[in-house]
Amino acid sequence: MAHVEHHHHGHHITPISVLIRTFIILVGLMVLTIVAAKAPYWFASLEPYRGLWVVTNAIALGIATIKAVFVVSEFMGVKYATNLIKVYAIGGFVWFFLLFIMFVDYASRPWEPVKGWENVPSSAFPRNKDNDAGTPFPQYPGEAKHGKDGH
Repeated sequence: MAHVEHHHHGHHITPISVLIRTFIILVGLMVLTIVAAKAPYWFASLEPYRGLWVVTNAIALGIATIKAVFVVSEFMGVKYATNLIKVYAIGGFVWFFLLFIMFVDYASRPWEPVKGWENVPSSAFPRNKDNDAGTPFPQYPGEAKHGKDGH
């Protein structure tokens, strides 16, 4: 009779030492984030370091990404999960990032400093001046008063 291996598909139990080590790493990264956030205030009086906040924001976002990877992989158990679950976890972050980019694009549309090329209020109406019946749309008031030929 051939030996048949039976794999136990139970829940992986993370050792407490790994959880404590991960917690200590997260606390250290939090302290590093606070130090990076305070750095522009320490160098604010020095002229060459006035734009340092851009660098420290990038550093803080990088640290936050590292902390998110630690939390998801260790505390949520994705590190010990199947490859399919890892793909879904990465896909969730990619989806959220793309959704965030679309939201910022949508929310920043009113900040656009360029006016349209037509001297009419913006609307959802078509760009032609007459509707299907041949009468001018109300957002073109000059056309309605004087007709199509302008007289």
